[in-house]
Amino acid sequence: MNWSVLTLKEFHCLKDCLVTDDLLGSDSALVSIFLLQKKYDTKTAIHDGFLFRYYTGAENRTGYGFPLKLCEKASDSQKEHTLADAVSSIIEDAKSHNRAVKFCLLTESQKNALDSVITAQFQNRAIEWRTNRDDCDYIYSREKLAALQGKTYHKKKNHVSRFLRNYEGNWEFRSLNLCSIADDMIFVAEKWLDERLEAAKNGEIALSDDEKSVLRLEHQMIKTALENKDDFALDGGVLYIHGKAVAMTLASKISEKTLDVHFEKCLSEAAAGGAYAAINWCFANSCDSYEFLNREEDMGVEGLRKAKLSYHPDILLEKFYSV
Repeated sequence: MNWSVLTLKEFHCLKDCLVTDDLLGSDSALVSIFLLQKKYDTKTAIHDGFLFRYYTGAENRTGYGFPLKLCEKASDSQKEHTLADAVSSIIEDAKSHNRAVKFCLLTESQKNALDSVITAQFQNRAIEWRTNRDDCDYIYSREKLAALQGKTYHKKKNHVSRFLRNYEGNWEFRSLNLCSIADDMIFVAEKWLDERLEAAKNGEIALSDDEKSVLRLEHQMIKTALENKDDFALDGGVLYIHGKAVAMTLASKISEKTLDVHFEKCLSEAAAGGAYAAINWCFANSCDSYEFLNREEDMGVEGLRKAKLSYHPDILLEKFYSV
């Protein structure tokens, strides 16, 4: 296989050819694959009707991703390639690069499919799997996040209601699909980053040099995404208070039923007034063609985990890696 960084040209070729019907995981979102290449040192290869990925990172993020099927028009071959063919290609590729046959970021169904192929076709091989709680995707019913009904969402609805009372007549949500708000999204992202770095400088929060680098890289990913917003078919929106942009959210499609929320930022003063809850609620109401919102993993960050759990995910999507 010929490995390379995924280019915009290849992205264009793939975006209408990736078979996404059963995909739920954020790592399967084509926009996410493109944006996170540098962060996770990801290489991709298009081979025999599949998109292959290889990650180089921590133990739980080193190895081959699950081969993603491409529709027939994306393949140069007349042969119908199967998962067994894809596994064979991975084994040959690993041998040619003198590296272990390892996998990462597989959902349980993908892991089971791989085990079935290996058991049937490669009897001398066996895979030991582990999972890392930090990698689990939080997946929510969009309808539930839009309605916030019942005791489960009582606190969240109170936060939104308080926001609506406090800023009655002085707030607005604008959708990226309907408005030219890319500059306002970048404004919020830049101000949010400045706030975090200033708080670290003043000793209010702890940020290592590596964590600061990750935040700067994330900001660059937001700018890259918005520079290509039409090509990426991005969804999202901006929340305004008194005409000023104070919060933003940015997302892209995983499948026809699932949207991946890549970024959500809120300026500190607005956050204290409930703007995080408000933009979450506004966005859930603005993307009603989707069944699920994937709000990605918590990366083991305690505060982020608490916040994501507070919205009561319908699915906590485990990711498995081989050892």
